[in-house]
Amino acid sequence: MRTRVVLLAGLAAAAIGQGSRADLFVYREKSGETVEVEARLVGTGRGAMVLELADGQYRIIPEGAVEKRELKDGPEPLDEKEIAEKLQKRFGENLFRSLTRDRFVIGLVLQAPLPKSSESRAQNFLLAAAKFMKNVDGAFASFVREARVATRPATHPLVVLIFESKDDFDKYADSITGGQGLSANRIAGFYSGITNYLAIRMGECHTFDVPLHEAIHQQVYNRHVFERLAPIPHWFDEGIATGFEATKGRISIGPTKISPRYARQVLAAQKLTFREVVTDDNAFAGDVLAGEAYGNAWALHWLLVTKYRSAYGKYVRLLSQKQVLEKEDAEQRLADFREAFGKDLSEIEKEFRPFLNNGLKRQRVDLNPERQPGILHTQQDVGEVDLTAIDRDGKLFVEGTLMNISPLRAMSFHVTAETDGGTYADWHIPSLEIGKSISLEQQIASKLMGGVKQHGKSRTFRVKIHAAPPESEEAGKWRNGALPVPVYAQQQQQ
Repeated sequence: MRTRVVLLAGLAAAAIGQGSRADLFVYREKSGETVEVEARLVGTGRGAMVLELADGQYRIIPEGAVEKRELKDGPEPLDEKEIAEKLQKRFGENLFRSLTRDRFVIGLVLQAPLPKSSESRAQNFLLAAAKFMKNVDGAFASFVREARVATRPATHPLVVLIFESKDDFDKYADSITGGQGLSANRIAGFYSGITNYLAIRMGECHTFDVPLHEAIHQQVYNRHVFERLAPIPHWFDEGIATGFEATKGRISIGPTKISPRYARQVLAAQKLTFREVVTDDNAFAGDVLAGEAYGNAWALHWLLVTKYRSAYGKYVRLLSQKQVLEKEDAEQRLADFREAFGKDLSEIEKEFRPFLNNGLKRQRVDLNPERQPGILHTQQDVGEVDLTAIDRDGKLFVEGTLMNISPLRAMSFHVTAETDGGTYADWHIPSLEIGKSISLEQQIASKLMGGVKQHGKSRTFRVKIHAAPPESEEAGKWRNGALPVPVYAQQQQQ
């Protein structure tokens, strides 16, 4: 799952117009420490101030904490090299590699120190990521020209952080989101309006699907289509991003094309209407309804940008006028929609199915492609697993293959197939080379998961993939037989 991180969504505000002026702010932290920072005041509201720092990050401070404010000429935005050096200090020289190109700073956060033999692989990976981000830049520029949406060049370099380790990404996501929104382990990548950084898991760069989605969010706010931390409806923000898709690193679908994935998702939706998605952002923030919310967001955005091109431009202009920390309620959102499109959402929703059916014929899109039956495909961390399961007299027999999709190094893997009956099967692979596959030999999913005293009947199962460098402490524990036991209660909640 993917998500856009926007904090202070409910903070009422009186917006301040943006300009080039910057000030020297002296304020006091909660700890009592005095902080001096040169920054541009972006907006204020309800006792808070939003400051933009030289690297493009926002800092939010209580208005009452400011002890001194003095007019200055800066801050001059940091360039790509300066931002890369700042990130290296944060993550450590041994665990950070970077590449600066075309106004992008691509950073790789390593799980463990990299062998010298893998340094060239790391640079090649960064080059591939930079090339893809440049393609995203071009695809977005083409879309906004076609949609006649006004943009401006980015003020700051665009930062992309790629995390090799699943756990490192989860910790970083929690530190940025504060635990708001989707669970960290359900986030494949995110763009933060506070840091202005795009953060993704390395495994997602195998196809670049998630990096593309999040990079579109970054493009929207850095090309000044909308203001960061303005009350832009989540459905519209996600609608634009879901409109772009990649196939093996190539951007293959744009917002006017039908996405088979999201079309199937919205056709299967049962709980949410267009009105609910437009008026309430909460559906995107929870683990339960997020799937339907993203499907509806794609559907409504596709319909509007395809059928209502002129009104779509008017709607974008309405949203572009919204300011940082500005307050907005459901009625205002409905009023904006009616003003731009001249119709209520209920009327628009009735148009979707017939228009989609015509579009499927016109674009020759098949929503029911043939699939190999009985195979569960899972990609997590830097592993990719295809697993089959057969029920024989109440026993679940599972087998499959595992591939190491890390672009950097050989990895140690622990793979589990966890059933809803409280049992599991697992495989330990001490070392698997880059790009290589190995068979996961047939097992019966009969081991009891943690928290289970007596198993029940198994109807479904899921796959979990854990990876670690072979020389790491974690992989050493696995080799010595200390394999982690999945916990049933956690599996039920996720």
